[in-house]
Amino acid sequence: MKKIFLIILSITLLFACKHELESPTWDVDVILPIAHAKLNINNIISDTAAIINEDDEGFISLVFQQEFIDMNLDTLIKIDAIADEQTHTLDSATFTDVVVSNTITVQDILGIDPNGASIPILAQPNIVTNDTAYIDASEYFETMKLHKGWLIVEISNNLPTNISNVEIELKDINLQNIINDPIEFLEIQSGTTVTDSFDISGETINKDLIAIIKNIDLDASNGLVPVYGTDAVITNIIISDIGITEATAIFPEQQLTETLKEHTFDFGDAQITEIGIKSGTVKINVLSTLPNGKMIYNIPSLKKNGVSFTTLDFNEMIIPQATNTDLTAFNFDFEGYILDLTGEEGRLGGDTVNTIYTESYTFIDSTGALETINATDSFHSFVEFDFMPEYAKGYIGADTFEFASEVIETDIFNLIESGSIDIESANIKIGIDNYIGANAAVQINQLSVLNDNTEVEAIFDNTEIYSIERAKINGNNIIDIEETYTAINIDANEMLEIFPNKIKTSATFYLNPGGQSANEDFLFPAKPIEANVGVEIPLKFIANELTLSNTSDVSIENIEEIEILYISIENGLPLEATLSLITLDEANQVIDTLLVNKQILSALTNDEGRVTESTLSTLEIKNSDFSNIKNIKAVSSFTTKPQDKHISIYSTYEMDITLSAKFKKTLGN
Repeated sequence: MKKIFLIILSITLLFACKHELESPTWDVDVILPIAHAKLNINNIISDTAAIINEDDEGFISLVFQQEFIDMNLDTLIKIDAIADEQTHTLDSATFTDVVVSNTITVQDILGIDPNGASIPILAQPNIVTNDTAYIDASEYFETMKLHKGWLIVEISNNLPTNISNVEIELKDINLQNIINDPIEFLEIQSGTTVTDSFDISGETINKDLIAIIKNIDLDASNGLVPVYGTDAVITNIIISDIGITEATAIFPEQQLTETLKEHTFDFGDAQITEIGIKSGTVKINVLSTLPNGKMIYNIPSLKKNGVSFTTLDFNEMIIPQATNTDLTAFNFDFEGYILDLTGEEGRLGGDTVNTIYTESYTFIDSTGALETINATDSFHSFVEFDFMPEYAKGYIGADTFEFASEVIETDIFNLIESGSIDIESANIKIGIDNYIGANAAVQINQLSVLNDNTEVEAIFDNTEIYSIERAKINGNNIIDIEETYTAINIDANEMLEIFPNKIKTSATFYLNPGGQSANEDFLFPAKPIEANVGVEIPLKFIANELTLSNTSDVSIENIEEIEILYISIENGLPLEATLSLITLDEANQVIDTLLVNKQILSALTNDEGRVTESTLSTLEIKNSDFSNIKNIKAVSSFTTKPQDKHISIYSTYEMDITLSAKFKKTLGN
């Protein structure tokens, strides 16, 4: 019993009598029940972490269970990397070609609109002489000093007859020749195009260009030819392969660079094809000395609700001109996205693994103001990936996890002080729930039990490797996992008979020990492997002076009126017992010994060992010091009879305990 409350009966008799008579007094003995309790297996283990399992007949097994392996796989497929680091200087940028056209129609040449009529065309020299065409390139630049570039002159003869002796000069606004020698074509046949190109590296070109067509001769046609008003001589001036040393312009928006590339992440030997992102960011860091830089960054294989990520869906990435070395950072949250790691869609060679495809574009953004940029200006950027996966698919690799020696404390035997027990059957069970879609195995490197009080240790010695089947999944959600269960049962009769208070374990866990299989792996880091070590003790045993003790606080009032205490024990347990009771003060120092090894009879049993009838034992306590009692220590020693037969404990078995007191009371005072 945890706590004993002594309730004293106070009897007051009131007499209706005359005032001249004295009230009579006399002494009486009163025996009253003052406490009652039932002791069963629930009471005994209530202060331990053990739980009771009961079969259909009420037979009891004690079970203690605790986590065995705490596996953290958050970092197994974590993406924490820097990618797409690149620096583009202006001299490495590729600019769009500058193309300016000039058209001379047949109507300009003949002075008539034949409108499709068939006429003979006579030879005419000098149909064009010193014709000046002004070429405005201001939509591209004001001035442009080139460290590289080509000037291409392209003439298309769309007249119904040949032209010849074509001579062209190119000058800038100051009438300085861009090309020292005139450009000459001796003959350009009808329906053909001719070109000539010139290296203009080192030249400075202004926005206003002048093309002077010095001469074009018209050759005679071969008889009648149809002539249309759209027939013309078209001259294209093209500045191509432009490399700028310096340029001044009111720049329109124009693309500087285009970087399309794949980046492969390092996952060891894992080959991942898809990751669901639980949380994560992409941080784009940019440093630009351009006065008006802009960037677009796309990850086509990173999708949410089927839509690919592009920075265009967010605020524009306008890059301020750097005044120091501080980078401008743009952060994007990717919670709930799915990342395809098979590389660029339609890639040459087919799908790959661990690889994303990205697109990066840099621009000069239009500010509307005159700006000057030069070859030393640069655009530096890199991208930081930080993804914590919700799940991963593919081949998650072969890995080994060592779980160092761990001590698990158990209080299931705390009440036992001494004695011995012979358990008919008991086992330590290691139960493993595998939520990983991969083959696995586990080896128990150490399993032992220890009793600190007696310094006795029992060791399970086994080097067997136990296979663990892979889990299955019917979707992309953690609730869709069909885990597998593996049980490792270890005969623990002798190990548990030392009454251990500690269990020592260490193990090695193998992921994909046989390498990659034909089935696709999957992994949810939040739900990896759950392993528990459990002790299961069916209560069928032989006990020999199995001694249990328990100390409980008490509160006893009117102690001086107690003459004798009686303890009546109706024993429904198939155990013979002795009982000792010791009273303790507030400091747990012994005050008195109330009982010493008092006999408690075992319940009566049949041939099968089942209890058929309880037995009654009455214990008497008198001439004891009850003063200053704060705690009572009960020491019980149990023994089974006969000593060669295991007895079973059922849930219906209990011990009924009644505490009574004999009071000495004087009535009438």
